[in-house]
Amino acid sequence: MKKFKLNTACLIDNLKEHKDIRDTLISLIKDTKADILDVENKYSKDLIHKLDFNNSIDDSRKWVQLVKPHLQNYFNKCAKKLGYQTCNITNLWFQQYNKNGQHGWHIHGGNYTGVYYVKFSNKSAKTELMDPFSQDKKIIINAKEGDIVVFPSYVIHRATEQKNNEEKIIISFNFDFDFIQPYLFNRMDVLKGKNYDK
Repeated sequence: MKKFKLNTACLIDNLKEHKDIRDTLISLIKDTKADILDVENKYSKDLIHKLDFNNSIDDSRKWVQLVKPHLQNYFNKCAKKLGYQTCNITNLWFQQYNKNGQHGWHIHGGNYTGVYYVKFSNKSAKTELMDPFSQDKKIIINAKEGDIVVFPSYVIHRATEQKNNEEKIIISFNFDFDFIQPYLFNRMDVLKGKNYDK
């Protein structure tokens, strides 16, 4: 089997409404009934002190009603930036980490996934991606509070261990892009391609 490289896009930007919704969003998240994930196996350790993944398709959650319209607008901009028309958020959930909290290497479903950093200081544990081609390099995301990072769902990633006593809250999500921007069809017809074979 021959492996060949395709360039793919990851996006990072600040949610412009973050400061306006931050405190209410955190309060609503804290009032949400949630689970704890504490699992360790030979591959990784997961310790997420509070998460509502089991309700990730339920749009009636109050914090979802607050933030989802802003995220939808943001993801539609991402879609256009990447050559698609719109996107459909399939599920979203929050994760709260306290000291020693972490989420081991994993992947997601859907076309794209990512992280919205709701409560996040410069001492918070960072997100790391594994280079999908070489699988021998880590990409460390230097995000700030209010940032949203978006990347393909097949990219292996993790939340590193929270070493201090600060609370870290993120929202994670999966979404699918719908339909290709029409201008791309004409552009691709005139470009020369590169041949690959076995």
